[in-house]
Amino acid sequence: MITITALSQSLGLEEAEIHRWVTLHWLRPDPDPEGWLFQPVDLARGRLIVELRSLALDEEAMPVVLSLLDQLHATRRDLRLLRQAVEDAAPDAVRARLRDLLNEG
Repeated sequence: MITITALSQSLGLEEAEIHRWVTLHWLRPDPDPEGWLFQPVDLARGRLIVELRSLALDEEAMPVVLSLLDQLHATRRDLRLLRQAVEDAAPDAVRARLRDLLNEG
C-alpha cells in the first residue's frame, strides 16, 4: 500500500494535485481511517497521467483516454483468462484449430 505522500513524491507532484485527481476519479484510492491508500496500479496510472499531460492531453479528454485504456486492460485480462481456460480444458485438436484461426486473422 502506498500513502498519498509516497505517491506524490514518486510522481513529483504536490499532494493537492493527487487530491484533485481523486476528485476527478482519475485515481481510486482505498479508504483508510488514516487517509487514502493507493495500490501499485495507482502509481502506474499516475505515471501514465503525468506522461499524458506532458503530451498536452487536455483535461476534458483525460477521462475518455483513461476509460479506453481501462477497457483495453480488461479485455487483455479476459483474453489471458480465456487462453488459459482453453489451454487447460480444450482437446488438442480444438487448440490447434484455434491457433490456426488466430494466425489467419
